[in-house]
Amino acid sequence: MAARRSSKGRDGAQPPEQASRDRHEFVAEAEEILERMTGDLSLLDEQRREGGEVDPDLVNRVFRSAHSLKGLAGMFGLDAISQLAHHLEDILDGLRLGRIPLESPAVDLLEAGGGLLGGLLDHIEHGSDTTEEDVLSVQAFIERIDAAMRAPAEPARDALEEIALDASFLRALTEYEEHRLRENLRRGRHLVLVHASFGIDHFEEGLAELTSVLRESGEVVSTLPTPGASPESEIRFSLLVGTEVEADRLRGQVEGHAAEVEWVGRRGEPVPDTAPAAETSSDAGPPIGASAQARPLEDHTAREAPAAHTDHTAREAPAAHADSSSIESLRSISDTVRVDIRKLDELMNLVGELVIQRNAVGTLANRLSANLQTARVGAELGKIHKALDRKLKELQAGVLDVRMVPLRQVFEKLARVVRRLRRDLGKDVALEFSGADTELDKLIVEQLIDPLVHIVRNAFDHAIESPEERVAAGKPSRGTLRIGASQRGNHVVIEVSDDGRGMRVDAIRARAVARGLVGADETLTRKEVMNLVFEAGLSTAESVSETSGRGVGMDVVRANLAELGGMVDLVSEAGRGTTVTITLPITLAIIQALIVGVGDERFALPLNAVLETMRVDPEQIGRSEGREILDLRGEPLALRRLGEEFEIPCASRGEAQFVVVLGMGEQRLGLLVDRLEGQQDTVIKPIKGPYQQLRGITGATEYGDHGAILVVDVSAVIGDALRRREAA
Repeated sequence: MAARRSSKGRDGAQPPEQASRDRHEFVAEAEEILERMTGDLSLLDEQRREGGEVDPDLVNRVFRSAHSLKGLAGMFGLDAISQLAHHLEDILDGLRLGRIPLESPAVDLLEAGGGLLGGLLDHIEHGSDTTEEDVLSVQAFIERIDAAMRAPAEPARDALEEIALDASFLRALTEYEEHRLRENLRRGRHLVLVHASFGIDHFEEGLAELTSVLRESGEVVSTLPTPGASPESEIRFSLLVGTEVEADRLRGQVEGHAAEVEWVGRRGEPVPDTAPAAETSSDAGPPIGASAQARPLEDHTAREAPAAHTDHTAREAPAAHADSSSIESLRSISDTVRVDIRKLDELMNLVGELVIQRNAVGTLANRLSANLQTARVGAELGKIHKALDRKLKELQAGVLDVRMVPLRQVFEKLARVVRRLRRDLGKDVALEFSGADTELDKLIVEQLIDPLVHIVRNAFDHAIESPEERVAAGKPSRGTLRIGASQRGNHVVIEVSDDGRGMRVDAIRARAVARGLVGADETLTRKEVMNLVFEAGLSTAESVSETSGRGVGMDVVRANLAELGGMVDLVSEAGRGTTVTITLPITLAIIQALIVGVGDERFALPLNAVLETMRVDPEQIGRSEGREILDLRGEPLALRRLGEEFEIPCASRGEAQFVVVLGMGEQRLGLLVDRLEGQQDTVIKPIKGPYQQLRGITGATEYGDHGAILVVDVSAVIGDALRRREAA
C-alpha cells in the first residue's frame, strides 16, 4: 500500500495510469479467486444433489476463497465487494460449523452471490465505478443472507462429554474442530490419537507425511503440539483422527513413522489394547487420552483455550491443520508470478519480429553462398543463421508455453452456466467433463467461451427433454451433457454432446426450404442437411425462449470460430442426441506455413491444416456433379483451384499441378496450386485498408525478398467450398 500511496499526486488522487494498473491487477487476482471459488461451489452443489455428506476440506476451500476475496477488495477500497464477500463468508462459516445444513437454501445464496461478484468484477474490468444500482443490489442480497442466518438452529446434543479425552485437550479444540469431532461421532467413526515426534528442523515434512497417511484412513480432526519430556531437538504432536479403520490396522499403516496409536473410546467402555505401533523413546511425553494417566496440558494452554472459541480463531482454524499441499503452496509463493496477457502479447510480437529478421538472415546467407566471390562469407553466415534458428525456436517455444492455459477454467465457467440453467429450467442434467488439462493459447481460450456457452444453452433449452418427457420416451429422467477436449496434432478438438431428443433431418430441410436456403427439389446428403443448421436465421426450435434466444446464433458461432482459425461440425440422431465438434489450432501467434505459388503470386497455408501434398497430372482429375474431384486412395476428394478463389491467372488445366490436401475436423479439401516453394515460420499480421474484409484471407506475413504475402484462411476456404457444393 505504501507504494500505491507514493504514486498519488498532490491532491491525493492516483495518476490515471496507476489507477488503471491497480484496477487490472485487482481484477486479474479477484477473477482467479472467484473461478476457484465457483468451481468448488459446483462440487458442493453436486454433493447436495446426490445427498452426500459435507466435505469439510471442500467447504474450507470455498471459505478461504471468500476470505481472500474480502481482504483483496478491502485493500483496494472496494467496499461493496468486500462486504458481499464477508457475508458469503458468514454463510460458509455456518455451513462448516454445522449451523447450516447442506440441504438449506444457503448453497443457492452462495451461487447467486458468486454471480453477483462476477458482475461487479466485470464493471470494474471495463473501467466503471460501482454504481448506485450495484450498491442497492449488494445491500438487498446482504439482507437475504442476514434473514437466512437469523433462522434458529436446533440445539445439538453435545456428545463430547461422552468421549474419553482429557478435558484440557477438549478445551484446546477450536469451534470448528469441535464440530468436526461431533460429526465423526455422529457417523459412528472410531476415534484414535496418534502421537509422533519429529526433529525440530524438519518437522513440517514429517508431520505433513504422517497427516497424508492418516487422511487415507479417515479425517484428521485436530493436530496439537504435546508437552512432554521430548529432547530439545524434537517436537511432539498428537493427532486426533476419526476413522472407520480398526486400531490394529491403523498401526500398520503408520508403521515406519515412529508413531503411537491410542484408542479413544466412550467413558465407561472397555479400552482395546493401545500398544504402540513402533518403539519410541522412553522419555517421550505421555499419551493424552483419558484411557491412560494423562497429565493436563500446560496451564498456558488452558488459559488460552477460551480464545479458541472466538469468531476469529474458528474462522482461521483450517489454516492451522498440517497439510502437505498447504506447505508446498507456502514454498511456491516465490516461484509463481502473475503476468498480464498484454505483456505476453508484446513479448510474442517481439519474437515474431525476430523470426522475420532470422528469415531475412537465411535469405541473405543463401544469396551470398550462391556467389563464388562471397561463398565463404555465405557459409559462415549460414552457420550463424542455424545457431540463431535453434535459440529462437527455444525462445519461441518458451513464450508459447507461458501463453498456454488449460481448458479447465473454461469448463468451470460452463459448470456455473449449467447450474443456473438447471435451476431456471427445472431440468435434471448431469454434467460430465473430460480433458480439462488440455491446453490452448490464452487468446483463443478467452474468445472460445461465448460460442461454448451458446452451444450449452441450446443443448439445455432445445435438445434435452423435461424429466417427464424423457421417462415417457424410455430414457432416464436425468439427462447427460458431456464436454470433452483432446489434442490431435497441432489442433484441439472439443466435443459437446447430449442424450436429448436430437434433430430430425426432415425438420431441418423443411425449415431450410421455407427460408429459401435450398430448393424443394434439391438433393442433399444427411451431412449437408445437418450443416444447414449453421446458416443464418435457421432454427428448428418450436418457440422462442429467453435461454437460447431465437436460434439465430449458430451462424455466429461458426463465424466466431472461423476467426480463430477453427471449424464446427454437427452430428445428430433423432431420439438419441446431438454432438457438436469444434476444431481449433493450439495457437495463432507464430505458425509454420507452407508457401505455395499461383501464377506470379505467393500464398502461405498454415501447416497445421496441411495433411499432405502431391503432384497430379491433368488426366488424374475427374468430375462429379459439376465439381472437380481427385481419387485419393479410393476416396473422392473435392478440389478447388486457389487461383480461381482469388481470380489470379494460373497454369493452364493441361499442365501438371500440385494438390495440397487440407483438413479441419472431419472436412477435407484439395487445393490446386502451381508451385510448392517451401516452409517457414510465419508471424501473421492483420490487414488494414481495402483488403481487410477479403474473404478467405486471415492476414499477411513477410516472405524474404518477396515482401508481404497473404495467409490463407483455411477454415473459410473449406467452409465456402462445402457451401458451394451444397448449393450446386
